[in-house]
Amino acid sequence: MIKSMTGYGRSTVKNGSGQISVTVRAVNSRYFDLKIRGFDLDPALDLDIRNRTQEILKRGSIQLVFEMNHNSGTEGLLQLNKSRYEAIESLLQTIQVEYGRHIELSEIVSLRDLFSENDQDKIQPKNILKGLNDALGQADEMRSTEGKTIQKSMEDQLKSFCEKIDKLEQQVKKAGKLRKEKYQKKISDLLETVPVDETRLAQEIAILSEKADITEEILRCRSHMEQYLSFLQEIEPVGKRLNFLLQETHREINTIGAKNSDMTLTNLVIELKNDTEKLREQAQNIL
Repeated sequence: MIKSMTGYGRSTVKNGSGQISVTVRAVNSRYFDLKIRGFDLDPALDLDIRNRTQEILKRGSIQLVFEMNHNSGTEGLLQLNKSRYEAIESLLQTIQVEYGRHIELSEIVSLRDLFSENDQDKIQPKNILKGLNDALGQADEMRSTEGKTIQKSMEDQLKSFCEKIDKLEQQVKKAGKLRKEKYQKKISDLLETVPVDETRLAQEIAILSEKADITEEILRCRSHMEQYLSFLQEIEPVGKRLNFLLQETHREINTIGAKNSDMTLTNLVIELKNDTEKLREQAQNIL
């Protein structure tokens, strides 16, 4: 089953008095490239997130964004660290009494030293992972849906390619016959009244025809397209294998073009190159 590398998913999970939102964006890339934004994650949790993401999405340029959204009226819920405050205040009074120096509380501590967020609003790893799994599932489903569209388009393009290969094969037979007649006429015109050894002439024409023969190239093109079609039915990612097959097919088409000067064949070669390029563009966005 073909999957696109383009996908999007967004999930929201309750966390204390607020919500954690997870957004996944994926586009095509030759490798697995993950960027994480939002929370300052524990190394073990970061590794777990990366492993889960790669396990589901496999390949692509992927961006994960984590956000904490507080419900109205609960944002900024803080708790005063009373014991810490009283200890610092007592210390400042001692300094003033014993050393006669007055120090303002704000000179030595910040709000973060005295206040902390309500425990219920702390970000829970299990909530992050739940939101991640939901968002990844949405992105993967989108990839599958788009993959079906791409697969249908590629199958249509393959059909067009094979039809042109059939036309090419038919034209090669016609061109071969015309080439033989052309060689015979040229030789006769050059030699005019000089007698020609028909056996020798046939041998030379056969050698020239062999150099222009593209039977093997046509067979290899058909073989590549049959493999291509079979890959489209596989469950495992096949994008890289499809790209390789298209490179080989393009090489065969170039050889066909180089071996022939027939105008009809040349036009067919141009059309085949165009089909191959379209398939290549689609294959680059396949997992």
